[in-house]
Amino acid sequence: MNPGKVVFLFLCLFTVHTIQAQDLSTIGKQRPFTIHGNVGAGFNFYSSNESVKTQPPFAWNIYGNFTPTVYGIALPVTFIVNQYSNSYTSPFTQFGISPTYKWIKLHLGYRNISFSPLTYDGQSFRGAGLELNPGKFRFGAFIGKLNKAVNEDTTSGKYTMPQYSRLGYGVRIGVGTSSSHFDLMYFHAKDDSSSAMVINKLSNPPPQENAVLGASWKLTFFKKLIWSADLAVSGITMDLHADKTAVDSTNATLKFIAGLLPYNNSSQATWAGQTNLSLNLPGASTALGFRRVQPDFKSLGTPYMINDVQIISLTNSDNFLKGKINLSDNFNLQHNNLTHKLAGELQTFTGNVNANFVVNTHLNLNAGISGYRLYMADGAAPVKDSVRTNQYILQLNFTPSYTFIKGTDVHTINSNINYSTLNDKNIVTSPQTTSNNLAVSLNYSWALTQRNMNLLCGAQYFRYNQADNGYNSLGINLGGGGQLLKDKKLSLQGTLGYLHSQYASGSSTGNFTFSFSSGYHTGAHSFNLFANYVITPQNNINAAINAINHVPYAVTTSNLAGGASYNYNF
Repeated sequence: MNPGKVVFLFLCLFTVHTIQAQDLSTIGKQRPFTIHGNVGAGFNFYSSNESVKTQPPFAWNIYGNFTPTVYGIALPVTFIVNQYSNSYTSPFTQFGISPTYKWIKLHLGYRNISFSPLTYDGQSFRGAGLELNPGKFRFGAFIGKLNKAVNEDTTSGKYTMPQYSRLGYGVRIGVGTSSSHFDLMYFHAKDDSSSAMVINKLSNPPPQENAVLGASWKLTFFKKLIWSADLAVSGITMDLHADKTAVDSTNATLKFIAGLLPYNNSSQATWAGQTNLSLNLPGASTALGFRRVQPDFKSLGTPYMINDVQIISLTNSDNFLKGKINLSDNFNLQHNNLTHKLAGELQTFTGNVNANFVVNTHLNLNAGISGYRLYMADGAAPVKDSVRTNQYILQLNFTPSYTFIKGTDVHTINSNINYSTLNDKNIVTSPQTTSNNLAVSLNYSWALTQRNMNLLCGAQYFRYNQADNGYNSLGINLGGGGQLLKDKKLSLQGTLGYLHSQYASGSSTGNFTFSFSSGYHTGAHSFNLFANYVITPQNNINAAINAINHVPYAVTTSNLAGGASYNYNF
């Protein structure tokens, strides 16, 4: 039997024994039954005369959250049903329940349990799971489907990529509390190659199997110094149908992983780790982090992980004058090509500093500066200067705000000034990429608190320059809202805006925008409506290019979106 399954089954047997020993003598003191939660439904629509639609024309959803309690045992239930136009042949439904009692939590249906960011995290399962936290003992386990089977479809007009059914299970065991603990964990996943119909096996993903061993800890010293870390070793067979091969006897990691999953010439074993050391003092904090993920590292329990990367980060935060001045900064150094096999190595450095100054009860000032450097260094071979990435990006931001109260009314004036520039040191690409942009906004809001109403107006200016392209835009917007009827049950909010843009080519265009939303709340019931409309008048942005490519002049485009929703709380 697979060694991982032996460990998993042994710990589950230990768990069953622990549940049977639980003292239930206090159940009689609890209320027999209570329930609270909410249910709701909604729909939205989208209409546009654009040739390429960016949203489905109609969508709806039904949802519910219930938490019944039986003699003090909570049994939370959640369900969601969605249907988007014709992109799905049937509604998408998920149902899950996680009853809890003291330090016991049971998961049934669609649920998720977090182990660590490198082993199993951010991936839901459909099955069963259990978490136990009596005292300083920490335990978690689950088994269930991670992926459902999807057959390849080449006949409906929309190609569907096949997907195999994937079964996964995992176990985590440790000691400690939320402030200081140490955990060990194991995760295993395997695709069922017979679960989906695959027409073209050469161009589709092969079935995979994955085993991951991990450790995670967090230690707190003197209530101020915190050291946390995550480590993981992952073995994965990328193609279960690949030819078998002998294990490299000189690679201890491969030898160990080969005992946990089928080994063939598509198998590999890699590792990843991250650590963070933070110091929290009165009025100041600092944190130093390090993360390294080897090339080809992959866990089927952590989707969207980037590998072949090393990151060093430093974060600081300070406040002075009893919190009136707050300073924060963050610096990040990152590069790939950890095994020096790539032709080039991408190096990035980012840094930002932000300052906030509370001058008095009326005036607040916020300023920030951010810098980025992207550089392609030599890798396995020298990189030609004509294709080398070498860019500097600078962003400056200043946001003052002033608030004053007159009677029961609150007036607020705020502005935002943002300047950004990109300096490309590559002499080949710099004429097309070097740019500088400016965005300025000025806004005023008037809150009539006694009448439960608000009015707002604003102006915006944008300037964009890149090579021979550029434009200037000037816009205004007006809006307002309030709460009406007895007990303020009806709320209304609306805005109207116009933006005019002048292009370097000499052409111009204008955009009208309109939005409206309303809500009605009475007792446990609430109803909401919303709508927004954007119209771009007819404009010939570039007559010369249109004439050459026989592209007709831009036509007036209009986009209307809206919807309604209902929610009931009990």
